[in-house]
Amino acid sequence: MAVKKSVKPLLAGVLTFLILEVASLFLMANDSVVHKIRIEGAIAFIQEKLFNAHSGISYYFSLKDINEQLLKENTRLINQLSYYRTLAESHDTSMIVKQPDNDSSDFTYIPARIVGNSINHMHNYIIINRGSKAGVKEDMGVISPEGVIGVVRSVSENYAYVISLLNINQTVSAKIVSSGVYGPLTWDGRSAQYAVLSEIPQHIPITVGDSVVTSGLSSIFPPDIPLGSVRKSRIVMGSHHQIQVRLFQDFRRLYFVNVVVNSNKEELDKLTGEYEE
Repeated sequence: MAVKKSVKPLLAGVLTFLILEVASLFLMANDSVVHKIRIEGAIAFIQEKLFNAHSGISYYFSLKDINEQLLKENTRLINQLSYYRTLAESHDTSMIVKQPDNDSSDFTYIPARIVGNSINHMHNYIIINRGSKAGVKEDMGVISPEGVIGVVRSVSENYAYVISLLNINQTVSAKIVSSGVYGPLTWDGRSAQYAVLSEIPQHIPITVGDSVVTSGLSSIFPPDIPLGSVRKSRIVMGSHHQIQVRLFQDFRRLYFVNVVVNSNKEELDKLTGEYEE
């Protein structure tokens, strides 16, 4: 009770001080033009700071919407690029002025956001917020602007489970841009920054810094998706290069991806499956 009684006079004193301070500022502003200008300047300065703070807070909370919009725009541009690449490869210029739609190219893309990501295990996985409702199916590839992310293993209505590139059981067909020679790219379970490109013949010249991209020799990934660059190489079994590739994608900073949809995948898989049996 004693504490409450001692607080009341203190609050009353603070309130009285504030009232007197405002009153004195008001009198000074009316009494002197110089004081008035200074006070108005101080008020304007405080208002500017408050406005900037409010703008910064509003911008921070709008970043999620901005990122979603950028992801959709990025996906639209990727779809257009795939469309025009298909036209160029087929030498068909009759449709060059037509706006591409989702069925105009072999490859189209579904934007998605990462909701789960492991990088510290031998069998890493990723979970994305797109599932069968959005058109995602098993064995679809997942990419980012920085490279290959993985392959869809299972799908629910709203989510998909992706086997990460950082998984010792995952393999991607990759090629060296300078020579066009291709081989399997796998993760060796060590650093999340590197993967290993193997089965490259010994006579192929390897230069540090050479770009490595997808070969396009599968129904999962389109060609020329960036993967990384050559860091070093060594000869194994006296006949092949084993190349360490520094990955472009930092899997510790992975937020948005695109699911690769190949409109011809089922037909290609059926055809190859008939000959594999």
